[in-house]
Amino acid sequence: MVFDYYGQYSGQARSILVTALEPVERVASVPFSLHAWYLNTSSEQSELRNDLLQLRSENLILRNRLTQLDTTQHELERLQRLLGTTGRMGHYDLQIASVIQFSITPLTEYKTLNKGLLDGVKLQQPVVDADGVVGQISHVTPFKSRVLLISDPNHQVSVRNLRTGARGILTGMGQGMTQLHFMSANSSVRVDDILVTSGLEQLFPSGYPIARVVSVDHYPGESYLTITADPVANLHNSYEVLIIERSSQ
Repeated sequence: MVFDYYGQYSGQARSILVTALEPVERVASVPFSLHAWYLNTSSEQSELRNDLLQLRSENLILRNRLTQLDTTQHELERLQRLLGTTGRMGHYDLQIASVIQFSITPLTEYKTLNKGLLDGVKLQQPVVDADGVVGQISHVTPFKSRVLLISDPNHQVSVRNLRTGARGILTGMGQGMTQLHFMSANSSVRVDDILVTSGLEQLFPSGYPIARVVSVDHYPGESYLTITADPVANLHNSYEVLIIERSSQ
């Protein structure tokens, strides 16, 4: 009976003690729970960071490829426009050349091409792009050639007004501009008139666009109009051009 009495008392005491210690055990277990939660959260954050970096890398790669595709598309469109020029050339042979250097100074304006004597390039050959006349070959080496631009002060070419048929001489002014000479004061010349090659020199194909009139002035006492024209060719930014030679056929 004594054993049962003390055993019963001991059991009750243990129960009370366990109940009393339960909050303490819970508090004691909190650091371990927090540590486990932190490790789990840190692992998830690390995975998310890795996923984000991966997505950013893939996005950058895709954007780069898209840019390359856009650039390729623009290159193809430009070449198609350039090759479409052949329909306006009549009995002329055409050779595509790439611009490898551009120079503009107060004294001269020219481009250097990647085609030379070994490619059949000759002095005075006309050079055009998809929009209009660029200039003429002024210097040739075995592997390269230089194009004197129509805006160079030393360049001149016979032209006619597409609207009226009146002829004049177009000379370079420098700074990418040209001037039309020998148009009498009573000539009908308007802003936005298109000037085309006359073909009189038998160098340029007749009727190829060369410049657009941007200003027309008549000063008192002058017999001729002062006419400024903007080249229609992309003189400063074209990367491919056509070198023209009269066909032997």
